Amino acid sequence: MARSSHGPRRATTWAAEHNPRPLPRIIRLGRPANDNERQFGFTTRALAALFAAALVVLALVHWQLV
Repeated sequence: MARSSHGPRRATTWAAEHNPRPLPRIIRLGRPANDNERQFGFTTRALAALFAAALVVLALVHWQLV
């Protein structure tokens, strides 16, 4: 009996010989599921910037006095 040059023959059904259709790409909209960190609001960021600016001004004043 002649042998195939395409490797060993497998006992599979006709349907299994065909490649399955590729799965569609899943495109998720919106926030990712692991995005659970608290997002700071505008007021909180403004207060933090004001506090940092006050510290810089105090450091400059202290530097001028020394």
